[in-house]
Amino acid sequence: MRSRDQFEGTDRSLQRAWIKGAGFTDEELGQPLVMIANTYQDFSPENAHLRTLVDAVKSGVRMAGGTPIEFNTFHVTDSEAFAARSMRYVLPSRDVVADSIELMAEGHGVDALVLLTGGDKPTPGMVMAAARLNLPSILLYAGPTQYGVYRGKKLFLETVYDGVGEVVRGELDEATLKHWEDELFPGPGAGDTLTSGNTAGIYCEALGMSLPHTGTLPAGCNNQIRAAKYTGMRIVELLRDDVRPRDILTAAAFENALRVALAVSGSTNLVLHFIAMAKEAGIELDFDTIDRIGRQTPTLAKLAPSGPWGVTELHAAGGVPAVLAELGDLIDKSTITVSGQTAGEIAAAAENLNRELLKSRDDAIAPEGAIRILRGSLAPDGAVVKASGVAKSMWTFEGTAKVFEDEESAIEGILGGEVTPGTAIIIRNEGPRGGPGMREMLGATSAVVGMGLSESVTLITDGRFSGATHGPAIGYVGPEAADGGPIGLVEDGDRILIDLENRRLDLDVPDGVMQTRRASWSRREPSVKSGYLAFYAQNVAPACQGAVMPR
Repeated sequence: MRSRDQFEGTDRSLQRAWIKGAGFTDEELGQPLVMIANTYQDFSPENAHLRTLVDAVKSGVRMAGGTPIEFNTFHVTDSEAFAARSMRYVLPSRDVVADSIELMAEGHGVDALVLLTGGDKPTPGMVMAAARLNLPSILLYAGPTQYGVYRGKKLFLETVYDGVGEVVRGELDEATLKHWEDELFPGPGAGDTLTSGNTAGIYCEALGMSLPHTGTLPAGCNNQIRAAKYTGMRIVELLRDDVRPRDILTAAAFENALRVALAVSGSTNLVLHFIAMAKEAGIELDFDTIDRIGRQTPTLAKLAPSGPWGVTELHAAGGVPAVLAELGDLIDKSTITVSGQTAGEIAAAAENLNRELLKSRDDAIAPEGAIRILRGSLAPDGAVVKASGVAKSMWTFEGTAKVFEDEESAIEGILGGEVTPGTAIIIRNEGPRGGPGMREMLGATSAVVGMGLSESVTLITDGRFSGATHGPAIGYVGPEAADGGPIGLVEDGDRILIDLENRRLDLDVPDGVMQTRRASWSRREPSVKSGYLAFYAQNVAPACQGAVMPR
């Protein structure tokens, strides 16, 4: 055990005295030291119940003969930062979460890790840390809360956000929107939409880093508290058996997890995070790999916002194990998981309890996965679209560009009536470097939907989108404007061509005109010149490389 180097022997007397000062005993120091990284904070619903779960994890660790120690890392909460300057700090936080876990685990010589996490960025950040450290590790996702209900209407995150545009249009009164706001969350946990966070809970289970069924467990329920105890018990067994993250995080496991996430219409943010997690595990994964797997994977479920079902309803239908079972021979059944079972064994024990929600491959909703990688003259390095959330009438689109230099001006223009049917909204300077921080454009997409334009305009950006985004939204356009990509050269009135079936995104402007524009182009003055974001802008990799920081 590594912790013995930290606390065993006469020469470590002062170190033992120090930890004993916090109430630990000699008996506890003689057992494996299991560090729990917790994202608890009292102002984010997806993390608000983690004090209860961490106590349960600690109980499990102790029952199995280990000694738990806890520290808090953090979650920069994207749902509280949409369409604000603060959203620039959300994506950068992923890599800092990974770094914080590395610093604490290595700085204290712990033997194993439990990763207790709610939220989109800390969850892949924790997997990145686990792969980097390669200490026995297990992850427990904080879970969704059931959708809200008001007068018989299901309320999802996007319901409330789209309601803003409906109020502007005069189709919804502010009093009703206030009721939706108050009723959206029946309890703690992430909203019941397949947001980026809930997508992460699903793919972490499918990767094999979480116990079966825990990726979709409703937040704070008795079953989740029991699962937390089993998670604590299981980490001690993983340590004793010397099962490590890189034994689990193989290329086949990443493919399995991608197929599951794509089959249920997961968030486009998974593209960034899979590339980043795989990189830490020493696995080659890029846009082309994701697109190849997407072409081979049918869409079996449309969870909100792509469809009417909540994540808690997927759980009731059989959860991730049922999705693995329905994917059949598309799944590599030999991959191992933290449970001690293989993916094949988990799938074999699963049952699909709601075939209206989760289809079979013979009755698939679509022959390909929810997310597509587009390429073309506007996106030489690629772009990402959640095709499952786009109306079929918009899969082929020719529009006239209307350019906005940031999300705020785009929202103002959309709600102010500047955007009309047939417009291709361009929002640029929102990429990893140009933002900096690659903000999610949920404010802009919700304005489009709320203004009734979701089947007559498209939105294209070098920023990214939330899992709650629906409608014709294309993001991650690369190279980004700050790197001199074609999106930085678009002008009002240009013709934009979209063909989702053939995965094309093109700017219909003659080469000579583009050369003239490029000759006069200059990089926009950075919007942030000091602090962490300035450092981030100078060092972050492009979106097509996972927007990772060097190390």
